Amino acid sequence: MALDVYMTDWIDSVVKHSKTELNLLGLDQTKLGPLILDFIRDIQGSMGNQPTAIKSILKTIGHLVDQKPVAPITEKDFVNDKCVRCSYIYKSEDGKYYNDRAVVFKKSYDDPSSQYIYQGQQRSKQEITLPYILREDIVLIP
Repeated sequence: MALDVYMTDWIDSVVKHSKTELNLLGLDQTKLGPLILDFIRDIQGSMGNQPTAIKSILKTIGHLVDQKPVAPITEKDFVNDKCVRCSYIYKSEDGKYYNDRAVVFKKSYDDPSSQYIYQGQQRSKQEITLPYILREDIVLIP
């Protein structure tokens, strides 16, 4: 019973905070505000009070919106040495697999722009092994 109370208190405080923030943005006057609140309640209803897992789901949704693969890339995903699920992953003539965007260079972690470098000591291109889960390593540049 005490766990149920904690779960209710937690989601209630998240929803209260979210309502306040969405109201400050004026989203309570649109369809988007209630949609976001319902999404928060629904995902908590499915997953329980697991903030880390919920954030992981949101990150996955971002990848889907960006049309990035979220399931591991396997040999089955290649046609003529090109990955059909991710255009910058390929198999080279030497039989090795590469991700041309494995390393992204940014001025800060919050920087929305991404730079990919293909010359010099530090490069975006990296050899990968299959099965491969798409990810980008971030390197901060001055």
